[in-house]
Amino acid sequence: MGLTSRWFSILLFAVAVAAVVGAVLLWPRVRGPRPVRVAARVGMILLCQATAIFVVMVTVNNQYGFYASWDDLLGNANSGGGKTTAGPSASPTPTKPDYQVKFASYSQGFQRASVRGWKSSTKGDVIVWVPPQYSKKEFAHTRFPVIEVLHGIPGTPHSFLRGMRLGQIMQDEITEGRAEPAILVLPTITPDRVNTGCADVPGKSKVATWLTDDVPQTISHNFRTLPAPQGWAVMGISTGGYCAARLALEYPQKFTAGAALAPDNPSQGVRSPVWLARTTHPDVQLLVESSPQDPESPPKFADWIASVAKAPTVVTKLQIDNGGHNWNTWGRMFPTAFTWVSARLEAPRAVPLAPSAAP
Repeated sequence: MGLTSRWFSILLFAVAVAAVVGAVLLWPRVRGPRPVRVAARVGMILLCQATAIFVVMVTVNNQYGFYASWDDLLGNANSGGGKTTAGPSASPTPTKPDYQVKFASYSQGFQRASVRGWKSSTKGDVIVWVPPQYSKKEFAHTRFPVIEVLHGIPGTPHSFLRGMRLGQIMQDEITEGRAEPAILVLPTITPDRVNTGCADVPGKSKVATWLTDDVPQTISHNFRTLPAPQGWAVMGISTGGYCAARLALEYPQKFTAGAALAPDNPSQGVRSPVWLARTTHPDVQLLVESSPQDPESPPKFADWIASVAKAPTVVTKLQIDNGGHNWNTWGRMFPTAFTWVSARLEAPRAVPLAPSAAP
C-alpha cells in the first residue's frame, strides 16, 4: 500500500477512530492492581495520540508532498542513477546512454517512471500527461509540443495530482480552443533532495543538467515531441516558478518560453532570474503571474524582472485579483498560463525528425 495512497489514509483514520472507541469501551473494564490499571490506561491514551499524530502526518505529507513513496521516506529513492554500485554483482555503466524508459499508468491519466540522469548522474521521478489527441489514429505521425511543469518546495511532482487536477485543466483549455494539445512533463526538481534553485552546484547536484538535458532527452526518446526550442516551454509554481524563470532565461536554446507562477524571490541566488534578465538578454518570452495578497510572491517580483529585461527578451506580467500562496490560487493561475504558453509554442504537426523510439 503506497504512502500517499487514499486507502492508506483511510486505513490510518480507521485505526485512529478504533483506538478512541476501544479506549472508551475498555477504560472502565481494566482490572488488576492500581499500577497495572494506570499503566493500561496510559497506554490507551498514548495509542490514541500516536494514531492521531500519524493521521496528521500523512495528511500533511499528502498535501505538501514531502515524501512520494516508502522508499523516499526511508532514504532508498533517488540514490544517484548515473553512478555504478560497487560489488561483484554490480552492473557496469553502459558506454552509450540508453534513454528508453518504461512509463507505467499512474493516476488521473498520467504516466510515471523513475528516470536515470545520464548527464547529471542522478535519478528521479518523472510524471507525464499526453493529450487525448496523442493516441488517436489521425495523429499517429504527429509530434507535440512539451511543457515542463515544476513543483514547489516542499513538494514533489506528485503534489500536482493531489493539489489540483492539472491534466483536466489542460484538457479544458484544449477543448475550449484556448490551447493546442501539448505533453505535460512533471519532473522532480530535487533529484538528490537538495534545493539548488535548479542550478548545477558542484558537489551537491546538477539539477539544471537534469531538467534541461536528461529529462528532455528521455521524453524525446519515449514520446513524439517537437524539437527545441520552439516546441518546448517550462513553467512552475513557487520555487518551481523561480526555476522556470531561471531556466527559460539561461537556456533559450532549450525553451522558447517560460511561465513563473507565484515565484520565489527572483533576485536571490547566483545567476538569479533578475541577474540573467539584466545581463544576458536572451531571445525568450517570460510570463510572471502573481497575486497582490500573496506575501511570499508579491507583484513587485514581476516588476523587478520586467524592469531590467531588454529586447529580445519579453516579460509579460499578470495578476489575479486575490489569493495567497496556496494550491487554490495556483489552480486559478494555470488556465491563463497554459493559454499564454501555448500561444508561444509551435503547434502539433507532422514533421520528419531524427529516428526515435517514441511510440
